Amino acid sequence: MIRWIIAGVVVVVLLVSAYGVKAIFSTSIDIPVTTVNEGEFLISLKASGTVDAKRAYTVSAPRVRGLQITWMAPEGSMVEEGDPIIRFDATEQTAELNEYQSSLKIARTTLERSKKEYTIQEKQLTLEVQKAQRKYDEMKHEAPALAEEARLELELAELNYQAKLDQIKADMEKAELEVQRAQDKVAMAEKELAQMSIAAPIPGMVVYLEIWKGGQMGKVQEGDSPWPGQGLINLPDLSEMIVKATVSEVDAAAVDTGQTALITLDAFPDKQYTGIVTKKGTLARKKDHNSKINVFDVEITFQDQDDDLKPGMSAASEIVIDRLQDVVSVPLESVFERDGETVVYLEGGDRREVTVGRRNDMKIEIVDGLEGGEKICLVDPNLDAEGLPGDRATEPELNEGRTKPMDVTRNTGR
Repeated sequence: MIRWIIAGVVVVVLLVSAYGVKAIFSTSIDIPVTTVNEGEFLISLKASGTVDAKRAYTVSAPRVRGLQITWMAPEGSMVEEGDPIIRFDATEQTAELNEYQSSLKIARTTLERSKKEYTIQEKQLTLEVQKAQRKYDEMKHEAPALAEEARLELELAELNYQAKLDQIKADMEKAELEVQRAQDKVAMAEKELAQMSIAAPIPGMVVYLEIWKGGQMGKVQEGDSPWPGQGLINLPDLSEMIVKATVSEVDAAAVDTGQTALITLDAFPDKQYTGIVTKKGTLARKKDHNSKINVFDVEITFQDQDDDLKPGMSAASEIVIDRLQDVVSVPLESVFERDGETVVYLEGGDRREVTVGRRNDMKIEIVDGLEGGEKICLVDPNLDAEGLPGDRATEPELNEGRTKPMDVTRNTGR
């Protein structure tokens, strides 16, 4: 009896073990599916770049020697036109202005004294000439010797009148010149003193620039002594923002001003902006210093502005080359090349041959074979037969045995 019980237990254990092993090694795959879309289909081109202000102003150090920064508006702060953004030590300029103002005061005093001296001398010399003239008039009918003496005294008085007034007039002109020079120096000192405080020429955000200091580059800060004319602060106007992007020279022919662009920021991936291509470079340039790739610069202006847009942000732009209406399209990974045919797999595993057309980075147009609304597999459901779970179609597979579509295909940015 015990022997039969043991035999039954062994049979049960063997059966359980067999079913357990089968369960472990059996394959149960959940095939992901998607719905065939019918509607708008975008032919687009990817263009990466950075956010920048359309209008910006670089604030530079004044053309004055011996500068030292004493105060700067906080970086990142918003300023209005006319707000102070940077100040320099004005001790030397103030002292120089005071000195020139004192010199101007002395020069003006000297000029006034020369003018008074001229007036006094002119009256006195005029009086001496008049006296000599009366004496001559009285003596010209007297003895010839007396008359000649009176005439010489008159002539001497007239010569003395002209000589002394010319001398005083020259002194006065010199004093006027000294006043003008002193005024010019005062004006220059006042101009330099005014430059010790710089106001914002446009509204915008304060961005410190890097300058060479201490053997390396670093952001400008209080206490620095910049060179005259050196850029210190960039002031972008955030009221109108753009994306500075590049496209390869192969794709540049498809890009033109006026095209719509869909913009996504790396900092806010869930938020999409709309832009318009407003500028396209006329000449190609090297992508990088050592690169062999040529690119064209493209400028995209944001249509919807907000406070999240800041200069320097990375941006991915999708330039819309064409908008196709009422197009049946599917994800690229749902199309396969099988036995020389381009196919999709309907939900349930049935294979259907399709004819494909244009594509973008994510989807491909179905010209024939699907009508929209069908459920199709995103991977080949015949995993056991193919041995490649998640097998995807590649571009060479999709193009195998077919001529390449029109230039629009090339311009999709792949």
